[in-house]
Amino acid sequence: MKKMFGALASLSLAACGPQIETVSFKDGLPGQEMAKLDVPSTASQRIDDGAATVRQQGRGDLSGTWLVTGGTVLVVNGVTLWSLGSLNFVAGFEPASDNGTTAVWGPHTNDWERTTWKLTAVRTAPNAFKYTLEAKPKGSEDSEYAAVITGSHTVAVDEDGKAIKGYGEGRFDIDYDKAARLPFQDSKRGQVSFHYARPSPTAAVTVGVDLKEFVNEEAIPNTAAYRYSQVPGGEGSFEFATDSNIHWFDLSKIALERWTIKSRWMATGEGRADVRATGGDLASPVTLNECWDTRFRSTFLDGSAPSQVKWGVESSDCAFSSASYSTR
Repeated sequence: MKKMFGALASLSLAACGPQIETVSFKDGLPGQEMAKLDVPSTASQRIDDGAATVRQQGRGDLSGTWLVTGGTVLVVNGVTLWSLGSLNFVAGFEPASDNGTTAVWGPHTNDWERTTWKLTAVRTAPNAFKYTLEAKPKGSEDSEYAAVITGSHTVAVDEDGKAIKGYGEGRFDIDYDKAARLPFQDSKRGQVSFHYARPSPTAAVTVGVDLKEFVNEEAIPNTAAYRYSQVPGGEGSFEFATDSNIHWFDLSKIALERWTIKSRWMATGEGRADVRATGGDLASPVTLNECWDTRFRSTFLDGSAPSQVKWGVESSDCAFSSASYSTR
């Protein structure tokens, strides 16, 4: 009878799957690489520079839409570097307290920013955590602490329940209103939310970003959405959507149009971008399509605007032979 119960117990444990390894608090927080966007090449130009290049470029020149893609990726990565960099800075110290369920780091003062930080992480599972990064101006009362970054992270595990270092999934939110109260920070208002998944060394990496930012004293925020996907060593894509006035030069047309760009690329770097503007003061959608080669030189350009310069043959000069517009 005892042998029977022992066998049943073993079967029960096997059915539940392997026991998940308990991850330390330090290893349970996301590193900067977790939500970083990687593209085949980097570009130093910002979005406006890229748009100007699209208008001025010729066939064989560096692709303007690729510059837009690369420039936007740099902007998103800059936000990631600041947020997760701040988180990792505080977590780099020994925690002031750790009872296995909750760990607290700080207060720590970043002298060159004149900011005092405090990080609290709560374990919700052996490999899952919620965290809050609070900050206040150096020397101020503790009542001045504000939750600048909040998030959650789950460390990926293998089939044996062992943690896979550097991989996982989660999300984090940045409150610009609270960050603006700190020394040397931009006076932004709004929020930005990141959600990411980096499951394993061979699985596709996905990152999504949603931004809501108030400019000056405007009551309606500017919004933007970013979606990124990359198969290690394979194809990747990046989508960007925002509201902007295409008729900025015409004071009689002030409505905002929805701009989207979807870029796709092969492991070799060659790729395609499909741009579309809709709504606002437009009577019908405006589109632009461009392809580039492994050196990011424009091979195909097309568009719906009557004045659009065109070149190349879509079927032979594009790595992706048909358009794919963002639905954001």
